Amino acid sequence: MRLHEFQAKEMFAEYGITTPRGKVAHSPEEAGRIAAEIGAPVALKAQVPVGGRGLAGGIKFADDSDEAEEAASLILGESLRNEDVNFLLVEEKLDIETEYYLGVTIDYRRKCPVVIASSRGGMDIERIASEFPDHIIKEEIRPPLGLTDFQTRRIAKKAGVVGRNQRHFAATVKNLYSILRSVDATLVEINPLVLTTDNQFIAADAKITLDDNASFRHRELYSRLKSIEKRPSEGKNLRKALAEEAEIPTYIELSGNLGIISDGAGTGMSTFDLTKDFGGKVEAYCELGGKATPDLIEKALEIIASNQEVAVILINLIGGLNRMDEMAQGITSFVDKRKETRDGELKPAIVVRMSGTLEDEGREILGNSGVTAFDNIYDAIERAVDLAGGS
Repeated sequence: MRLHEFQAKEMFAEYGITTPRGKVAHSPEEAGRIAAEIGAPVALKAQVPVGGRGLAGGIKFADDSDEAEEAASLILGESLRNEDVNFLLVEEKLDIETEYYLGVTIDYRRKCPVVIASSRGGMDIERIASEFPDHIIKEEIRPPLGLTDFQTRRIAKKAGVVGRNQRHFAATVKNLYSILRSVDATLVEINPLVLTTDNQFIAADAKITLDDNASFRHRELYSRLKSIEKRPSEGKNLRKALAEEAEIPTYIELSGNLGIISDGAGTGMSTFDLTKDFGGKVEAYCELGGKATPDLIEKALEIIASNQEVAVILINLIGGLNRMDEMAQGITSFVDKRKETRDGELKPAIVVRMSGTLEDEGREILGNSGVTAFDNIYDAIERAVDLAGGS
């Protein structure tokens, strides 16, 4: 889960990282009032969890409340990189002396957290690494020592921070690492970390990405973070929101007419690849993880079936952690309800492959609802692609 900028900055403030004065606005009038409260030039930033907002027109500046209201009217209600802009952050515009990049993330190859810093802030870290590789500073954090004061001072020095500012920069590094650990984040980033003309370090932007696999340890935090979200009214964004609410681990939409549901990541990816090999084009991909339940698989079917582009849903289940009779109950519940609302017609078509724990019982349950379950994955995929008009 990627936090909105204002949510990340709220967390920054809790950990002692200075952020610009600002508030969230849901209307142009509210944006104007916030700008008047700040009483200085402001920046208006679309609150959507995507990068490149500035280039896409999602960030504008205003000198007073009237200009802020006008700028907000140009951002709110628009779509930015396929994300609807329902609210924006109005905050004071900073007088910038120097921009730095500072982030803490997980190096999965080395299996440890790593601090990444640069004196070239304000641009994507990938671009910095490509154009200015000598300006990238990396510092691995090794347990059980954690991030030491010596490391943070060395990072500050390598980034070109001088004098007393080194201590403030080093403290910010420590605070970012504290956030990463305390909320099970995979990335905590400030870009740019601004040194202002009056010699203050301020986080001009903020990015935090949480590891959803650890969400069970932070239910209160997740609930608070999602409380401001306004559910989209229709289309792809609505289906994504519904998948998140159902706590479906993976839901992705592509471009095709086939939907795939699997009960594990490995199963799902192999099904996806084989479907493409058989000439199928995948529109929706859904992976339920080891926590698949009858209710969850039924919810996944409802979400994918609401996509009018999907002609066939292919379900591939392997009964290791999950019982096939329980999975079949979720599928038949969806099928029976669908037939009731469509005069006995089942659209999209459903093709199931199940193998493993209580598979015979599962196939019997499906058969009673008119759904044929295959044992061989190749036969199931061939059938699904054929029904979808592929070859």
